[in-house]
Amino acid sequence: MIITLSGQVGAGKSSVGKELAKKLNYKYLVTGEIFKKMAKEKNMDLNEFLKYADANQDIIDKEVDNKQKQAGANTILDSRMGFYFANPELKIWVKAGMDIRIKRIMKRDGPAEKESERHIVEREEEEKERYMRMYSVNIFDMENYDLIIDTGKLNVEQIVNTIHSLVKSMEK
Repeated sequence: MIITLSGQVGAGKSSVGKELAKKLNYKYLVTGEIFKKMAKEKNMDLNEFLKYADANQDIIDKEVDNKQKQAGANTILDSRMGFYFANPELKIWVKAGMDIRIKRIMKRDGPAEKESERHIVEREEEEKERYMRMYSVNIFDMENYDLIIDTGKLNVEQIVNTIHSLVKSMEK
């Protein structure tokens, strides 16, 4: 089974994905880490790199897209566009309130609260525009997903247990 995790910046995709992969004994593939690694190699922050990727779509995004298409069985794919490319059996969207996401970003990255909110808003807008322009896909359209989880209301263990139960029922 291929399971994709998409969602808002700072909503907890990575935390949920890592723990779910462990519990299911699945591979964990993170396309955001590919982008971050490529940004670091070019000495850019992620927002700068996303703009660079937009200007060089044929090279950057196509490389990442192809990796998603190759996701094999028993994979958790943490990706904004995984639902579109990987032909998953389960497509999950994670969300949380802005205040929760700001706190998570601050804890993870350390910027001031105002800067975190600006970062979140800019990044989501850039991604929305890029994917709409490239693929005519709105990643924020909830019709793309089978399950929507508010990570501000549950802890990681509760979320993972919920998804795990659903996956086990789908496997029967």
